[in-house]
Amino acid sequence: MLAGAPKVGKSWLVLQLCMQIAKGEPFWDMKTQASDVLYLALEDSLQRLQRRLLTFTAEPSPRLHIGLSCSPLSGELKKELTRFVIDHPLTRLIVIDTFQMVRGNVQQVSYANDYAQTSELKKLADSLNICILLVHHTRKMADSDHFNEISGTNGIAGCADTLLVLTKEKRADRKALLSCTGRDIEDLELELELDRLSCRWRCKTPLNDVFSKPKTPPILRGLVEFMKKQKSYEGPNKAFAGMFGSFLGEQVNMAQLSRKMSYFRYELEDMGVSFMMTRNASERGIIIVYKQPEG
Repeated sequence: MLAGAPKVGKSWLVLQLCMQIAKGEPFWDMKTQASDVLYLALEDSLQRLQRRLLTFTAEPSPRLHIGLSCSPLSGELKKELTRFVIDHPLTRLIVIDTFQMVRGNVQQVSYANDYAQTSELKKLADSLNICILLVHHTRKMADSDHFNEISGTNGIAGCADTLLVLTKEKRADRKALLSCTGRDIEDLELELELDRLSCRWRCKTPLNDVFSKPKTPPILRGLVEFMKKQKSYEGPNKAFAGMFGSFLGEQVNMAQLSRKMSYFRYELEDMGVSFMMTRNASERGIIIVYKQPEG
């Protein structure tokens, strides 16, 4: 998922990515393999996309396929994407810009709903062996942790394999920060700069050896040991943070812990810990259980 404020440059960035992969050209010095790419530009017009493509190149790759509309997630979207991949077996990337356009009218904002919707697309991506990149918005309220700015509940962040947040200090700035985290990469921040003439984002941060498999953070290994003794807990976050902090002998920031738990959900489940975040009108809570892994 790539999130950012409106007009921060997300669509320019993903179109640049799609174009480079379709041509098999390096993206920020990273090698790509020429593949079919589907870019669903659901908030753009054909004229705007034509202007943007011509800004990039006079000869767009025939492997780059663009759609301006699709069915909602609750309708035929998954069948449409599956059919596209069947018809274009060399597809490696599908971009949905924006996620909100396929979500439909969400009647109730909740962790369960957000997780369920994101999970549907993650399962589809896994089954088709492709990447589905969701372009999403951030909230207006700033946060010292940019991942907390992603619109919606932690259900979205918890399901996505990788989170990217594009931020600027001022809207007119040419420089931006791309914060990255996920199950298969180390946390990192990339300094970007927009070339006004080509409208391409340039990465100013060296990318050598940054995309390696992350190790489960020590605090989560401590959480597993704690849950082996605790077995289960259901209640407020604050009380859980106090109990876990006493076990570790240090203060626990529950917001940071929740984010790490969400990002390493599958690793925790492999170690026997499963959980669900809850929320009511007055406070956030957690349901967490330890069960000895089989084998």
